[in-house]
Amino acid sequence: MKKRNAMAAVVMAMAMVCTACSGGGGTSTTTAASQAETAAETEAASSEAAAETEAQGGKDLLVSVWAGPHADLQKQVIRDNYTANEVTVDDVDYGNLKQKQLASFQAASGTGNYDVVWVNSLWMKEYVDNGYIIPLDEYIEDSGIDMGIYAKGLLEGCQFDGKTYGFPTYAQTMILAYDSEAFEQEGLEAPKNIEELISVAEHFKAQGSGIAIPAKQGSASTTLFSQLLYSEGGAYFDENGNLDLTNEKCVYAADIYDRLAQNSVDGCLAWHHDEVAEAVRTKQAPIGIVMSGLANQNSDPEKSLIVDTVKYAPLAGSDGVAAASNTFWVWAVAKNSENPAEAFDLCSWMASYDTEKIQTLADQQISAIDSLSEDAEVLEKTPYLPVVMEQLANGKIDPVLANWDTLKEELIVSLSEIASTDAAPADVLAALQEKMKDVDFSE
Repeated sequence: MKKRNAMAAVVMAMAMVCTACSGGGGTSTTTAASQAETAAETEAASSEAAAETEAQGGKDLLVSVWAGPHADLQKQVIRDNYTANEVTVDDVDYGNLKQKQLASFQAASGTGNYDVVWVNSLWMKEYVDNGYIIPLDEYIEDSGIDMGIYAKGLLEGCQFDGKTYGFPTYAQTMILAYDSEAFEQEGLEAPKNIEELISVAEHFKAQGSGIAIPAKQGSASTTLFSQLLYSEGGAYFDENGNLDLTNEKCVYAADIYDRLAQNSVDGCLAWHHDEVAEAVRTKQAPIGIVMSGLANQNSDPEKSLIVDTVKYAPLAGSDGVAAASNTFWVWAVAKNSENPAEAFDLCSWMASYDTEKIQTLADQQISAIDSLSEDAEVLEKTPYLPVVMEQLANGKIDPVLANWDTLKEELIVSLSEIASTDAAPADVLAALQEKMKDVDFSE
């Protein structure tokens, strides 16, 4: 207990350093003397923790994760099952997580810096380019770990220049969820490609409902568009790295987005992921494009009217291939960890089959391990997992480029125009291409 208290002091001291560096968004009045005092307190707390750990055997690891129910579960799983080293988890709200990790990367080794960081997949390239996290290939080879157990589309998001920098985990994607009873009543089968999905949406729209989609002006709409694009084998940039929103596959994806919106349930233009999931499980919509992280609610009798009739299918492109817009998290080892071998051990343990299974059974989170989708016990809890894993394996990550967020914000507006007006999708994309012509998207 005393050791944990010492590490808690380290975490608090790091938070003070981070706040001093950022100024909390305003003008900083922290003096150099007070910063030095904070640094001294941090180092003293870290030294105390390290001394106590050494006396008891093993190492003391400080771990950075995104706060939330998943973090509470992670802490419980570590506390109940991991015995190799002492672990203190610093769970931080998403808005401050990256900033605090960046501050830790700049700290001297052994001064309360993180050993293990849970990294958003979209941050990986930045972290690798700046040397914030280390390649794990030697540790992987020495431990004999088979990295082939992880979904290809997710593992590739952890690999740069032929080196592996982490273990993928906690993935999400959009899938089709539908009420099989409603389909049987109408003599319909689950759609196997995007054109069949449009036909199903048109059928139910004519009956007074339609398909539920997240068409609200926001990030959900761009995630859906990316998934439609990637399932066609398309991309935002050409082979020379130039923005190309007017290519055939981009225009087709925009046309599909338009047709889905025109045949959606009334109100979808104001819906994000939560509203879509609710519409499907309450029978307001017989089918919807739902985020996999919300699919577990379909089996909750207190929330769902389709507990016994819900089924799932891939959101496939015109040729039947379904590819996710991959978003996931990565267990990685910080460059300035004093204990990289022990940090690697924790990362590999957290991403192992047995540990991932414990978490999947507990809260239906999506692991990156393909074979979990064939585990009978897991399938009983997460019947949508095979669909998710199929899409993740084929998926892509949105471009990690300078000014990508600028394009994304403009694309949100363009998709809203496509969904809510009679403007031709091709014309809207052409206008966006022209607007972005002088924007630098170089890495």
